[in-house]
Amino acid sequence: MVSAGSGVLTRALALRPVILWTGQSMTTLMPLRYQAKYWWLRARILTDINGFGLSLGNFRERINDGGVEVALDQACGRANFEKVAHLRLTIVIRPGPGNDVSFDPVINTAPGLRLSPRWLADLRGRAYARSRDGRDAG
Repeated sequence: MVSAGSGVLTRALALRPVILWTGQSMTTLMPLRYQAKYWWLRARILTDINGFGLSLGNFRERINDGGVEVALDQACGRANFEKVAHLRLTIVIRPGPGNDVSFDPVINTAPGLRLSPRWLADLRGRAYARSRDGRDAG
């Protein structure tokens, strides 16, 4: 997910830098294709997270001190976003053997779901493959 707008045009065209965790909306950089329709996902951090900047330490502290609330929304095509889920992060998993998560949205998708357009998904797929090779992640 990237920090971008939530409007029809700004979902993919208005990438913007952010300086705080609090109140940020992050959307998929490219749409997902499912049953011949394009879908966008958005995550919104609802919890105030103290501190300036994007410190993972501040985020971790907030999780340990009451949790972090995240709203997940979806939009079909040019439609408005609608609520789809609500997450509450309550535990920080420490780095270590067996705890590493290899995030790869190109190969880790549900049946019938794919990133779109195909040429961009292929480009990202090659980048993720090189990343896995560089980290010995298989």
